[in-house]
Amino acid sequence: MVSIKTTNYEKFFIHYLFDIILCMKTATIIDLIVDSNVHTQSMNHIIKQQHISQRMRRRLRNNGIITVNDEPASWNTLVHGGDHLVMKLTPEQEFSLSPMDLDIVYEDEYILVINKEAGILMHPTSTVRDHTLANGVLHYYQQTNQHYDFHPVHRLDKDTSGIVIIAKTSVVQHAFDKKRTHFHKNYDAIVEGQLPTNHISVQWPIGRKPGSIIERCCTNEGKPAHTDITVIESNTIVKNKIEQCFTHVQCLLHTGRTHQIRVHLSQLGYPLAGDDLYGGHLDYIGRQALHASRISFYHPMTDEWLEIQASIPSDMESLLTN
Repeated sequence: MVSIKTTNYEKFFIHYLFDIILCMKTATIIDLIVDSNVHTQSMNHIIKQQHISQRMRRRLRNNGIITVNDEPASWNTLVHGGDHLVMKLTPEQEFSLSPMDLDIVYEDEYILVINKEAGILMHPTSTVRDHTLANGVLHYYQQTNQHYDFHPVHRLDKDTSGIVIIAKTSVVQHAFDKKRTHFHKNYDAIVEGQLPTNHISVQWPIGRKPGSIIERCCTNEGKPAHTDITVIESNTIVKNKIEQCFTHVQCLLHTGRTHQIRVHLSQLGYPLAGDDLYGGHLDYIGRQALHASRISFYHPMTDEWLEIQASIPSDMESLLTN
């Protein structure tokens, strides 16, 4: 073992440089006190026990900022029982920050749950770089002095409103996958027309529509898709002397295919109001009337059972009142 002696000035410079690095945009990946009963172990062995993917371990090894008991450390540093280990990493994402009025319905040190407005993209694209949910969340983190990144656990279409779960670190996102977290997802939807029965269970496979990169359709060559539909209430609106019946339904997803609810309801002959891609009309609402209203799951880090709800938005509510 080689020991390197440093002067007081060198020690000061090292700590000063390290403080500068920590002031940059970094995400805390690991912050833990090693069990006092643990014997001396390698850094790599400790990290493997934290449900961290191989890709993340590689990034930490090559680019991580590591401290043990508040002192700079490296991947080769041995860790003892009772040591305080912290690993930080500069996020891969470099999205701009956009102020946004986020409707936060739940938050802890691991996840952020947001009731997303319709019309908001989940993250930047090649043509839209700002004012997406990712931009808004990163701005929120900066304003609240949280050094986290944007890791969506699941996604919603731009014009679908409702609950989305954001993992604050890639470790938490990986934990959702590693534990194969099962989500109970309920959606509120408003369809055109009056359904013939109050309960329908649809199990039609869904795949890409031939000739389209966006649309899906029910096809025997598709992947299994299962949606349970329950009728809540119906309402008739008169506009320009024309009557239009709308039915409020709740959909329970057993699978998560792209556009699943929209495709199944359209195939039944009852497209979502405002969903002109699948046969709906824009006369009464300017987007598909679909809202992720409730989600239940076991928290992958705390094992707590969470049930999170978000009320139906006003543009959909207006279709149910005269």
